[in-house]
Amino acid sequence: MKWNGHGWRLLGRQGLNRGNLQIADFRRARGVYALYGDTGIYYVGLASGAEGIGGRLRDHTVDDHQWYWSRFSWFAFDSPSETEMYPDGVLKHEAWPSIEAEDKLVIREMEALLIAVTSPPGNVQRTRFRYGSKWSQVADSTPEVKTFADLKDRLT
Repeated sequence: MKWNGHGWRLLGRQGLNRGNLQIADFRRARGVYALYGDTGIYYVGLASGAEGIGGRLRDHTVDDHQWYWSRFSWFAFDSPSETEMYPDGVLKHEAWPSIEAEDKLVIREMEALLIAVTSPPGNVQRTRFRYGSKWSQVADSTPEVKTFADLKDRLT
């Protein structure tokens, strides 16, 4: 992912083939994200501002956390637009005006989210989201491959 400039995106996918494939940009979506280091979850954060999840991830590439994570996962509270899209067919982000739910539902959804993020071995059954739907992350470009020589300075 290219973090500098304005052309980067945080893409999610639903479906597998042309008949049901949808790709959406979640860069500005509000939600929760987890940063992972070499041994597991390093940091979990909330993205609620105008820059969304993408802005928070970009911030962590230059702040005190920059050296401690190498991958991430994200869970958006907003959804993609059903009609608005970019010229290449990627659906635009659509912010929900507000998030309203009863307390038990909020607690259940947060439990499902925490289990999805942490995958604790003690949870045999996985709580399912009542309203959410899964979007798989899509690479916007070919990832850079690093060798041991590239990373050895970070190991000391």
